[in-house]
Amino acid sequence: MASSGARVVVAFLGGRTAFGLSFLIGAARDLPIPWYLPLERTFVLGSRPAGFVMEWYGRSLVALLIASLVTASLWGLSARGPLARALEKRAFVLAIAQAAALALLVDFAYFGWVLLHQSPNPLPLPPGCVP
Repeated sequence: MASSGARVVVAFLGGRTAFGLSFLIGAARDLPIPWYLPLERTFVLGSRPAGFVMEWYGRSLVALLIASLVTASLWGLSARGPLARALEKRAFVLAIAQAAALALLVDFAYFGWVLLHQSPNPLPLPPGCVP
């Protein structure tokens, strides 16, 4: 029987990988997602709706749902079968833990780079607004 710690790491790594890939593929392919319209305080489903919209909430929700399905699937599969037998081997568990650490390191480096190199692009002031 595989240890619960090894099962958690495998499920986490699979879910994290699914989250990252679904977020990236969804952004690169312009797949339809829920977009938030903050001025109307509503959501609309589409690829690139017109107007003042925010994609982060919808893209994160879709990626989180996909990651949850993958995590639950891997948790169930790691209880029995070939994955459970592989998790009984110390070298396999160590390789999975190293892969998880590498994924986190790449996440921190990527998001740190993106956040430190963003240029804000503010909306123009509405007519009649005097600062």
